[in-house]
Amino acid sequence: MGPLVPDIISNNLNFIVALVVGILFGVILEQAGFSTSKKLVGLFYGYDFTETNQVAEQLAEKVKKIPGATNVDISRDKSKPELQIVLDQDKLLMYGLTTAQVATVIKNRVDGLTATRLRQFGDEYDVIVRYKESARNSITELQNIGVPLPSGQVIRLGEIAKVKEYWSPPNIERKRKERIVTVSVTPYKRPLNLIVADIEKELSGIEIPSGVMVEISGAFQDMQESFMDIGLLMVISLILVYLVMASQFESLKMPVIIMLSIPFAFSGVALALFLTGTNLSLIAGIGAIMLIGIVVKNAIVLVDFINLTRDRGVELYEAVLISGRSRLRPVLMTSMTTILAMLPLAINPGEGSELWQPMGIAVIGGLVFSTIVTMVLVPVGYVLIARHGERDKRHKIAFRDMKFLDGIKENHENAGL
Repeated sequence: MGPLVPDIISNNLNFIVALVVGILFGVILEQAGFSTSKKLVGLFYGYDFTETNQVAEQLAEKVKKIPGATNVDISRDKSKPELQIVLDQDKLLMYGLTTAQVATVIKNRVDGLTATRLRQFGDEYDVIVRYKESARNSITELQNIGVPLPSGQVIRLGEIAKVKEYWSPPNIERKRKERIVTVSVTPYKRPLNLIVADIEKELSGIEIPSGVMVEISGAFQDMQESFMDIGLLMVISLILVYLVMASQFESLKMPVIIMLSIPFAFSGVALALFLTGTNLSLIAGIGAIMLIGIVVKNAIVLVDFINLTRDRGVELYEAVLISGRSRLRPVLMTSMTTILAMLPLAINPGEGSELWQPMGIAVIGGLVFSTIVTMVLVPVGYVLIARHGERDKRHKIAFRDMKFLDGIKENHENAGL
C-alpha cells in the first residue's frame, strides 16, 4: 500500500512553508469526518517546571531523528520573564493595609486607570492615567511606587513588599490534578508500534528525575484499547457461534469440527495484509471478526451433509468422500460471491479508500484460506473425532434394519399362548 495522500500533502506543505517563511507547522486534514493526523503523545508528569521542560526537550531532540516521526512539538512554550511582588503580611497589618488595597494601587500606577473618555469627531477615546514608562520599567522604580496609608501618609512599596524576577511558563496543563507537559509526534509512512518502540528506546537513555513520571499516550494508547476491545469481541463471537451450533447439531463435538476453519482464516488475514503491505488496523480487525460468522458457513454445509449421509447408512469414510464431492460446488459458490463482493472495497483507489481497504483485504484473504481449509482439514478433523463412534453407528444401523425380528418374536409368543 502506498502512503496516504493526506499525509503526503501535509508533509509537503510543512516543507514548503519551512523554506518560505521559516515556520514549521502541522497540517491536519480531515476526510469524511475522520482525522488523518493521529498523534503519539508523550506525557511528562511533574510539579517542577525546570525538570519536566528539560526531559521534554531532550526527548523532542532525539525523537526528531527517528524515521517516520514528524511534526515533533512540545505543548509548553518557552518560559517568559515576569516580576513578582511578594507582600509582607506583618507589615501590612502594622500599617493597616490589605492585599486588595495594595494590588489596586499597583494596578492603577502600572496598568493605568481609565479616568474619562474623550469624544472627538464622533469617536470616543479612553483617557488612561498611569506612571510614565521610565517610572515603571525597572525593579527600583516599582519599589518606589507610593502606597497611601489610611492615616493619609504615603510609604514606598519596597517597605512592605519585595519585587523579584521570575520565569513563568506561559501555560500550565494538568491531567489527574497533576502538572504535565506533552511531546506530540505525527507518524508518517511507518507503523505506530515501531515508532513507539524507538521512542521507548530513546527514553531509556534519558536520565529522568525522581519527581517526573513518563507515559506514552495518544494514538498508541487508543490503538491498544481498540485492539483489546477487538479481542474481547472475538471471544464473545466465538462463544456465541459455538452455542448456536451446539444447539442446532445437538452435539458438543460437531461445533469443534466446524470451528477448525476459523484459526486458519485468521492466518489468511495475516498473510493477505503482509502480501499487500497493509498495516493491521482497527478496520482490519473488524473484518477478522466478520470472518468468524462467514467462514463457518461453508463448514456447516459440509458437516451437515456428512451427518445426513451417515444417517442413511453410509460408512464414515464413504460419507466423507461423497459429501466432499457433492458440497464442493456450493462451498465454492458461496465463497466466490463473498470474495467478489469485497473485491471493489479492496482495490478501489477513490477518496477515503485507505480507510476501508484493510477490511476488504482481510475478508478476502481469510475467506480464500478458510475455503481451502474447509475442504481439506474439516473432513480430516471430522474423521478423527467421529471415528471412535463408528462402531456404535454401525450397531444402531444394524439393529434398525433388523426390526423384522420383533415381528417374528411376537408371532412366536402368540403361538405359545
